[in-house]
Amino acid sequence: MDTDYIDFYKVIHGINYSNYEGVYLDTLLPEIMKAKEEGKIRHITFSSHDSPENIIKLIDTGAFEGMLVQYNLLDRRNEPALAQALAKGMGVEIMGPVGGGRLGMASNRLRDLIPGISGTPELALRFVLSNPAVVTAFSGMNTMQQVDENCTTASREEPLSAQERTQIEEALEENRSLSELYCTGCNYCLPCPQGVAIPEIFAAMNHHRVWGLTDLAKHMYSHFGVNNKDGKLNAEGCVECGECEAKCPQHIEIIRQLKETHAAIG
Repeated sequence: MDTDYIDFYKVIHGINYSNYEGVYLDTLLPEIMKAKEEGKIRHITFSSHDSPENIIKLIDTGAFEGMLVQYNLLDRRNEPALAQALAKGMGVEIMGPVGGGRLGMASNRLRDLIPGISGTPELALRFVLSNPAVVTAFSGMNTMQQVDENCTTASREEPLSAQERTQIEEALEENRSLSELYCTGCNYCLPCPQGVAIPEIFAAMNHHRVWGLTDLAKHMYSHFGVNNKDGKLNAEGCVECGECEAKCPQHIEIIRQLKETHAAIG
């Protein structure tokens, strides 16, 4: 690598607590600590897609000085882990701040949460950077315009005011509750005898109906149908047998909502 040392070394990409207790402690830790003592590594960090509870366990080992985890407007489950990392003085990097591109699509509903926002990508990045635990966010960019826009957003002295962040969090909680009225994704309705991907179809519909991400919803829905490699059909595959409605703990009118979904984003 033609360098004397590495500042931040991610020991294992995608570490989980089980391989920390196994591979890491048994095999890697002695070599990593030796490299750090020799000055070849300055800081030991990790990336993880494990559960928030297990990420907190990794933080509490005291073996790491930083971490890379997922966090965005649509996926806030790692907030407890971010808070723990902040309390421990760890550096936090964020992957997927724009939801893997999902929040790169237009949504007037999200954009209008804060006056003066240029679009959902700016809102998404400012939301992530306003978390006090976050040091930096890794945002994939495809064009120079996106680079310029992200640099402008990240250069703001204050990503969001406390009032703006509270306003967004309240709206997100309201939208989350609304999403669960339509479908919680419990999967109790499965298996569908015909192979209709009911929870995934409703998840796509929620992006349209709740979040205003209509283009994304249509893109998600387009993957279901007779050409789906896993045999997952869209709403047209429903024969109205009613088996799913009998199993739904929320008593959702699934047949009617499948028709509404196909009409809206099919």
